[in-house]
Parts: sequence; structure tokens; C-alpha cells
Amino acid sequence: MKYHYADNGWTVIVDENINDLSTEDILRVGRLIVSNMVVVFKKQKLTTEDELRFCWIIGNVQLTEYDRTKHISLVDGILRVTGKKNDAGEPGLFGHTSALDWHSNQASSKKRMPLIWLYGLEGTQGSRTSWINMIEACRDLSVEDRMELRNKKAYFGYEDGKYSTSRFFHNHVNKDNLFPVVMENAGGYEGLYFPFLQMFGMENTSQKDFNEIMERTIAHVTQEKYTYHHDWDDGDVVLSEQWLSIHKRWAFEDMEKRVLHRIAFDYSNIYGVQDDESVV
Repeated sequence: MKYHYADNGWTVIVDENINDLSTEDILRVGRLIVSNMVVVFKKQKLTTEDELRFCWIIGNVQLTEYDRTKHISLVDGILRVTGKKNDAGEPGLFGHTSALDWHSNQASSKKRMPLIWLYGLEGTQGSRTSWINMIEACRDLSVEDRMELRNKKAYFGYEDGKYSTSRFFHNHVNKDNLFPVVMENAGGYEGLYFPFLQMFGMENTSQKDFNEIMERTIAHVTQEKYTYHHDWDDGDVVLSEQWLSIHKRWAFEDMEKRVLHRIAFDYSNIYGVQDDESVV
């Protein structure tokens, strides 16, 4: 399997057609997602069966047939990300033209899927999505900041307008699920679990101290050197790991023309079934 790195030195660009990859190649891609946070394929031509097959080889796909996302699903397991309406008059997930700011998948849930597939089907030119690599950002922390964050557990949730204006989500803060801010993912790579716009507090930390930690750490992780910017072409696929990276879709006026397919899945065929403590 041929691949190279983007200019940042860590984003993987695979120089192959997905349908030409063997099962072993696809499993290797899965490991690259976990180690490098972002893997990109350019200008693919895929059916929904092709998309799901790829993800099922790596692990279990989050199904949508009996979920509250059924009305915005294309087929079971694939969500539409778009402002374009389906035959029932429903737009897809995150169809707003304003920015979908920095976030990760279901940040407050211990049953969250750790991998996300995005496939740009149509109308994507001119849109941009960016990712932050929290492994790289953690590696460059000062000794003092890293030691402080090692002792912190945070809680997460959703607040309307904080990173999205989607009507699909409900405001909540989940103080029952605490996650270490410094953690190892399933591949043993250490980084920050820091979807900061979904973070509402830290255990045994005053609001003043929490605000100071957040301000300092946000300024650090949002440096350009930790970021990959993807300027979409139709047919592009971007896969990302959701523990130690976060991503942002920038504002785009033509969301009613832009259609992405989104699959949430795990890496159980590579690393086995992960219990809560194995990733935190």
C-alpha cells in the first residue's frame, strides 16, 4: 500500500483506490488512523456498500436503523451531513452554514465510537474541515503543564451555539462520565482528550482554575503546527480518531449543495473490544 505524509509530517495520504485495497491493507489503514489521527484518500468513487465494507473490516459500525438518527440516515450505518433535504423534507446532520466548531464525536459518552469516516459525495469544493492532533500537542507541553493535566479528569456535554447550532442535539452536561485529560488510546499513543468546546469542568478544580487551564491549553493546542486543513474535492475520504483529535468544519454558504456521508465505527477487529478503562 502506497502512502505519503502531508506537509505537517503526520497526516497520512493514501495513494490508492479504496476498492483495490486488501483486507490487510485496510487493517493497516485502521492502525494508521489510531497512530496518526488523520488518514486521507483523494477522489474515490464508492457505493454505500463499499463504504460500509471498509469500516466493517476495521470494526463495528454504529447502526442507525433503530436509532433517533434514522430520519437523517441514507442507509443503516451512514448519516447524511448536509443542508440538502431528503424526500421527506429533512436536512442531514449539521446542515447549518455557520461553522461547526472544534469538537469530537459524542464527547460525554463512554460508549462513543472512536473512529469517524467522512466521504465527500457532492458539492464539497470550497469547503474546508480541519483537524488538531492532540498527540503532537501533548508531546510539546511544558513539564509543568503536562504534570498538572495528568492529574485532571474532565466532564463534557453540549450547549447550543457553543460549537453547533444544530437542532438535533439537546443541552446537557454529563458529570457522571469523567475522562482523564491526558490518556492513551487503544494503540498506546499518549495525548490530550481535549474537545474544549464540549468541556464544562474538571473534577476538584475551581471555576477560576478551570478557566485558567482552559485558556492556556487552548492557546497551545490551536497552534498551526498541530493542525491539518482539508480542502475538499468530491470523492475525498477523511478518516479520523476521536480520542486524541478534534475537528472543525469552517463556515460554508452552500451547505444545501454539499453532501457528506458519515460513518461512526470502532477498531475491534484490530485491538479487540475495548472496555472503558482500556482507553482512559
